[in-house]
Amino acid sequence: MATETTIRVMILVKAAPVLTSRLEETMCVAAMSLGPDPEWIRLHPVPFRDLQENTKFRKYQEIEATVIRSRTDRRPESWTPLDGSIRIGDFIGTGHSWSTRRERVAGLGEAAMCDLVEANRSGSGPGTASLAVVRTVRRPELLITERDQEQLDKWRQRAVAIKARPSLFDHPTNVKPDFEVVPWRFRYAYNCVAPDCQGHKQTIVDWEIVAFWRRIRHHIDWQDRMRAKFVDELWADGRETVLFVGNQEQHPHSFLVLGIFWPPSEPIQASLL
Repeated sequence: MATETTIRVMILVKAAPVLTSRLEETMCVAAMSLGPDPEWIRLHPVPFRDLQENTKFRKYQEIEATVIRSRTDRRPESWTPLDGSIRIGDFIGTGHSWSTRRERVAGLGEAAMCDLVEANRSGSGPGTASLAVVRTVRRPELLITERDQEQLDKWRQRAVAIKARPSLFDHPTNVKPDFEVVPWRFRYAYNCVAPDCQGHKQTIVDWEIVAFWRRIRHHIDWQDRMRAKFVDELWADGRETVLFVGNQEQHPHSFLVLGIFWPPSEPIQASLL
């Protein structure tokens, strides 16, 4: 029987929800442990839209949860939260130029994307990082492409199937919005800080980019608006922007952009004055 443990973390990333082949809606959450020696924590699976309202956490919110080690996921940061165990704590805001957020994230250190890919070529496991903070040498390019039709058809079939499946736990008056399949793929193309980097192209799975697309998709210039937000604004002068990245369980050397961290570049010491 798996050993249970209680952890306290600050949420850094909420990936966009996905539908599994078992018709389970789930999401991956990346967080950092709270304490003198912060570590990356991956919480998966998290059925976020099915959580009770008083346990639906935000990014940069402290939470406590009871977790066990995944039986199948060899990545060292991965934990499975037990149902009903999440307890919400303080939300860490942007006061003093994001000083608390920046000080905490700085404790995780940074890695070169090229080094992460190479370390995971033979598979993830103990001692091999699968989550990291990565810096780009310049503003990335936002690539927007249509998804493969076969893949979209499969995802839409799952969405229809899960909508038709009755739940024993949902009250008839408590209906959550339908699962919407996004027909577009958003990727960053960038170079990391490795001296011989040949460039990376990685899919962005942050829930925020999907939410922003939903808000502006009916505008004729929606792609320009996407780039204005996720390149021009997030990498504006005066921002110390980095990426939160993580690999895929079945393809360890393939990494995704889980989120973007874009605090002001003002030194922490100055922001506390």
